[in-house]
Amino acid sequence: MMFCDSFPGSIDTPNDSPLSSAPVAQNLMEVHPLPTHGLDIDSINSALAGRVVGSQVLWYDSISSTMDEARRLGDEGRAEGLVVVAGEQTAGRGRFDRRWVSPVGSALLFSVLLKPESRQLPYVNMAATLAIANAVATHVQTVPTIKWPNDVRIGGLKVSGILIETDSGVGKLRYAIVGIGINVDLDVSGHPEIAQTATSVNSEANALVDSTTLLIDVLTRMDYMYASVRAGSSLTDEWASRLETLGKPVQVSWGHRVFSGIAREVDERGNLIVERGDGTMVTVAGGEVTLRV
Repeated sequence: MMFCDSFPGSIDTPNDSPLSSAPVAQNLMEVHPLPTHGLDIDSINSALAGRVVGSQVLWYDSISSTMDEARRLGDEGRAEGLVVVAGEQTAGRGRFDRRWVSPVGSALLFSVLLKPESRQLPYVNMAATLAIANAVATHVQTVPTIKWPNDVRIGGLKVSGILIETDSGVGKLRYAIVGIGINVDLDVSGHPEIAQTATSVNSEANALVDSTTLLIDVLTRMDYMYASVRAGSSLTDEWASRLETLGKPVQVSWGHRVFSGIAREVDERGNLIVERGDGTMVTVAGGEVTLRV
């Protein structure tokens, strides 16, 4: 038995901004000038020069969604590796259209435009989650883990989430947008709806982590792993070794269907294999998986 998760069909910097020379998008209807929250976009572009991921990094003070803007640029035919970064998202979203809580200046909010082959898409998710987990690990004491399929957590608390949307032509994947949010300086105590489920890099590091350095590290690691995927390599074993979900009781929800079991393993494409109480195995390709205590 298999439950499937489908992937759907996404400001100019003011003249007096310290980053006014950074690449920006044109022809948007509304501009909301805000501080650049310590991100040095020029340094980020320089550090990533010559790479695929980060081939061009665009800064937006405020935007509805970095994914929507990356999609617009993808439809224009922009080269893969382009990254859209925002100081604020007014309509950011996570899986199942959940709202992503990200007060101004509290998180790294960005989307990456990629053009993998369809068969490589599962490994794109793995590349992104591993890049984030490994980059964050250099700043915190507790090793980050991955909650299947794409949340990065520290001590059971969410520090980062990923959403992948795709656009396909006739029989061919045109592009994939990897939307990423990383809580860097989020004070979860001010947000009761996530106070018991989320954390931030600074809280776990007990220090102020430089957002520019962290973003460069994440994109550099993602570029390395994406190059490996494009060359035909698998990331499944490394990714599976970081999954906190395996071996634990879980509840799986998909549509109106709910069942419980033990998360036994993942297959090569990252689908979760759950053993139900009657001994049958279910392959879960999407949906909501909750750990049961």
